[in-house]
Amino acid sequence: MHRIAGGPSSFFHPPYLAMTEPDGKLVADPYARVPAYQRPRFDGFAYIAYAAEADINRVLKQPQYAERIIADEQTAFRLVTREITREYILLPSPRHRDPISLVRLHYRRPELSREAFQERLLRQHAPLVLAQPVTHQYVRRYAQLHNIGSSQQPDPEGELIDAISVLAFASINDVEDFLVTDDYRTLAADEATFTDAARSEYWTGLNYSVINHLLPELATRY
Repeated sequence: MHRIAGGPSSFFHPPYLAMTEPDGKLVADPYARVPAYQRPRFDGFAYIAYAAEADINRVLKQPQYAERIIADEQTAFRLVTREITREYILLPSPRHRDPISLVRLHYRRPELSREAFQERLLRQHAPLVLAQPVTHQYVRRYAQLHNIGSSQQPDPEGELIDAISVLAFASINDVEDFLVTDDYRTLAADEATFTDAARSEYWTGLNYSVINHLLPELATRY
C-alpha cells in the first residue's frame, strides 16, 4: 500500500475548506497563510499474510532474504519496521480487489496495557464500527492487525505500534465521504477514549496486490 500524498490523512482531513476572512470572503493572500507542511510518519505498508507464525521464520531466516531483500530495503527506505501481527478479518472482502485503503496506526493510552488495548479495540470498538450504517455503505473490507512481536531486532518504531486497522474502499471519494459523516465522528470519539491521539495516525493508500488472497474470504472467528 503506497501512501497517497494528497489523500485524506490525520493532517489533511476532509472537508477541505477554502481560506476565508471572517466575513466569508476568500483571503487575498493565501500564499502567506499556508500552514506548515506535515505528513504521516510512514509512507507505505507491506501487508504479507502467512498461515502460521512458523512460516514467517521459514521465509525471513533464509540467507537470501538478508542478502537481497533487507539490503535492498536499507538502500531504498529511510525507515523499515517488521511487525508480526495477528489478523482479525471483521468485514470480509467479496472480491479482494479494492483499490484504496485507509490505514490507521494505533498507539494505546499510557494507562492501558497492550493486552487491554487490543481487547478494547477488538471486543468493543470493532462492533461499534460494524454497527454504523456508513460502514456498510462505503467500507469494502475491515481488518485489525494486533502487534504480537517483531521479526527484526531492535525494532524501536515497530514495537511501539499496538495495532493497525485497514479499511478498504472503492475510491478516494468514498474515503472522503466516509470521514465526514456523523457515524465516523461517533467512531473517532470512541477511539479517542483509549488511543493516544498525539501518536496515532491514519492515511490513505493505493493498493497493489502482488499475491491475491484465496477466495472467498471469511470473517475471523474469535
